[in-house]
Amino acid sequence: FVVTSVETIGDIQASCEVSGLPITGPDAESRIQGGLLADGLNSILAVLMTSPPNTTFSQNNGVIAITRCASRAAGIACCAW
Repeated sequence: FVVTSVETIGDIQASCEVSGLPITGPDAESRIQGGLLADGLNSILAVLMTSPPNTTFSQNNGVIAITRCASRAAGIACCAW
């Protein structure tokens, strides 16, 4: 879980950077803590269901950088698609 935690921190910071959000300060720390918590809980849930642990996807950072769209609504629409 250590390796995926380090990857999650980097992915969250990269997502914030390409989205134009601050990557330092209390808001950034809150995002990182929330991302680590979600990643850890999802990984525990996956392991309980005899699946490998999950991790964040750095491909999303490239999509945000190319499209300049960091909207949560767009992400939810893609999930529903």
